[in-house]
Amino acid sequence: MHQNNLYSMFEDPSLPDLVPEDTIFNDPFILDNLTMPSSQPDTIGIDRRLDNLTIDTNTQGLRIEIERVKRQRLQASLRQLKRDMAIMNAEINGLKSELRNFHEIQNSINYQLDGEDTRTNTLAFRCMTRMNEVLTALVSCVILSPETRSEVKTLIQELTTTIQHFSVRYAATYV
Repeated sequence: MHQNNLYSMFEDPSLPDLVPEDTIFNDPFILDNLTMPSSQPDTIGIDRRLDNLTIDTNTQGLRIEIERVKRQRLQASLRQLKRDMAIMNAEINGLKSELRNFHEIQNSINYQLDGEDTRTNTLAFRCMTRMNEVLTALVSCVILSPETRSEVKTLIQELTTTIQHFSVRYAATYV
């Protein structure tokens, strides 16, 4: 009895009929009337494009990986170079310090040698001057032939000229 009430409720003419009597899915699909979206050549072309896209994607991934490896190697090389440069800079600074020390030692030795050279030249200047005075005094006391006298006079004049050259350089230097 309850079932009949339920059926009668659907058959009420005042309610709208929302479900059509004929179902859409009762008929099987008709495959003959369907159009194929693509043909065999189109499918092959699409397959090739997909393969190329996969190859391009893989190639791009490999390029990125290669560039990353190159950057890593370059960074490692730069770090090693910086370490080597730091070691070399320490050695170079040590060598510069040694070179400065050598220059100071050389300047000190040059100063000492210059003093010794000046002292020796001053002594030579004094000795030559005294020898010139002694020779001039001796020649004036000794009787010489006219030829010898002119020769001795020339030699004493050369000695005087040499002493004058020394005196220009070393006259102010005293030991």
